[in-house]
This record gives sequence, C-alpha cells and structure tokens, in this order.
Amino acid sequence: MTKSWWLSSGQTSIGYFPAALFKNFESASVVGWGGRTRTDVGNTSPEMGSGYFPDRKMTHSCYFRSALIEDESRKIFPPKPDQTSSFSDVTKCYGVIYYGDQGGYLGAVLLFGGPGRVCGD
Repeated sequence: MTKSWWLSSGQTSIGYFPAALFKNFESASVVGWGGRTRTDVGNTSPEMGSGYFPDRKMTHSCYFRSALIEDESRKIFPPKPDQTSSFSDVTKCYGVIYYGDQGGYLGAVLLFGGPGRVCGD
C-alpha cells in the first residue's frame, strides 16, 4: 500500500495526492462532496450553482452523481443514506440533500446550492 491517493471520476483521473506531501493520508473516516462560496464581509453572498435550492431537479441545483466510496477491503459502493449527514452553515441561503442511490447512470445523487443574498454572519 503506497498511501498515495488518486481522485478519479469514472475512468478519468483528475488529481493525485502523493503520500510524501500528506503524512495523515493512511485512511479516511469522513469524505465529503459539496460546494463553497466566498465574499468579502458586508457584501451579499453569491448564488451557488444556478441559485436554486435542491429540489430533486438536477437541472436546477448543483449536483454530484455516481458518488462512491471505497472501504478498507477495496470494495466500492455508493454511501447509504444512514452513512451520510448533510451540512449547510447558512440554511436560509444554501441547502444540501443526499438522495442516495438512484440507480442507472445517476447512481448516488447529492444536490446542493442556493440563492445566496444577505446571509448574515
């Protein structure tokens, strides 16, 4: 085991994390998918994605499909809903919902996004 990590989407490798740079990459107990916005203090918060809250319509909000995890025995599977938790630090501006395995080409689906605007602190 090299303890180096590859980030892939389907058959396409999109990132490499060599063990020499990351001393704590032996394993992970938590993985995450999602988005982030940023603005200067005092400005309105930007939209995330198209500006829609998640609503089961992949044409509205941002999404990940075919989300998979790999366990210590190298078995790859979509996370079960009871293995997940959703988090948004400003729920009046952004949301996230994990719908679980939808089958077919969609696989495990996570939708997230929101309108932003005046979100507060």
